[in-house]
Amino acid sequence: MACQFCDKNVFKEKLGRCKFCMWLNFFLLVASATGWFICYQSAPKQVETIALLLTLIASSLLMILHIGAYIYYRYKGIKNPTEDKHNPK
Repeated sequence: MACQFCDKNVFKEKLGRCKFCMWLNFFLLVASATGWFICYQSAPKQVETIALLLTLIASSLLMILHIGAYIYYRYKGIKNPTEDKHNPK
């Protein structure tokens, strides 16, 4: 990946730090919400609609974690938590 946070394997260090990861997760959230809206049924029984629902739930939780971590870093005084300190742009 492009930044130092994405190269690490520690999940906690990636939350709220990488703009690319947050935008990718946002795209996944919008795509799964759109797919769920198009394929919505009152009682989902098809595998595809259940998979879309689970994807929507998982990407929503991950987005909440990203936003929460980003707000935490801002609250603690880290000015630019999404910028790589070793490679400033």
